[in-house]
Amino acid sequence: MTFLATTGHLTQQRNPMPRWGWQRILTWLAAVCLAFAVTPAVSQGLAAANKPFVVTAGGEPDTWGSRLGLLIYTEAFKRLGMPFRMEYYTLARGAAMVEQGLADAELSRVYEYGVDRPYLVRVDESIVDIGFSIYTAKPGLRIDRLEDLRSTALLVEYRRGLLLCESTLKPLIAAERLSDVPTREQGLKKLLAGRTDLYCEIDVYVMQELHTPEFKDLPNVNQVRKLISLGKSVPTFPYLHKKHAELAPRLAAVLRQMKAQGLMETYQRQVERELGWVR
Repeated sequence: MTFLATTGHLTQQRNPMPRWGWQRILTWLAAVCLAFAVTPAVSQGLAAANKPFVVTAGGEPDTWGSRLGLLIYTEAFKRLGMPFRMEYYTLARGAAMVEQGLADAELSRVYEYGVDRPYLVRVDESIVDIGFSIYTAKPGLRIDRLEDLRSTALLVEYRRGLLLCESTLKPLIAAERLSDVPTREQGLKKLLAGRTDLYCEIDVYVMQELHTPEFKDLPNVNQVRKLISLGKSVPTFPYLHKKHAELAPRLAAVLRQMKAQGLMETYQRQVERELGWVR
């Protein structure tokens, strides 16, 4: 309000702005303050939405499983509308990453893998079926049944993290004759050098390793052979950290759809051609 001098008297003049103008300004100021208050939360939400879903794979990017897994998961997460990234570790390291919440899922594990891991949720649709076998490089060695291992003095090894190999061999082999190794390369090299008699591994990974330049020209590489299978092929499943439990049925539905379209077989043939196993 202002005061004006007129004919010797002071007269009062009100400000031209109506009272509702102040209310509008206060409302605008409150909105601005609210916007600044929520912006960090909104930014964090957007960052979380754009963060890739990280799946750990055991081994190197050029392995059969890693190549196949990358094809399958890339298509699956494309259909889910989610960003995705695969990272490569040893099986044990990858499992620890997921347990600690530093990664979101493991590429594939056997059905029972999550029984004693309450931090995991299984996706109830398998990724791929794999076979496990025991291999040897000793030409004359013969074993007809797994039970026969009880009565031998053979040195037996398996790759660390292969739970089916571990659970099958531990009841049959004395602790002093059973060992594990971190990589299949090391396991096969020890087998070829005669430092072990038997080695338990996934069939497709033995084939893959023996086709690498490091192995295929070794003079005794052709002596490596499958001695006995651990049984029929085993289906393997994605395992997610429990914080992603709501994603499990959605991913399962997408995988079933991809199987119905024949994509899993197509991807397997593609990988085997890329690795030079088939023409």
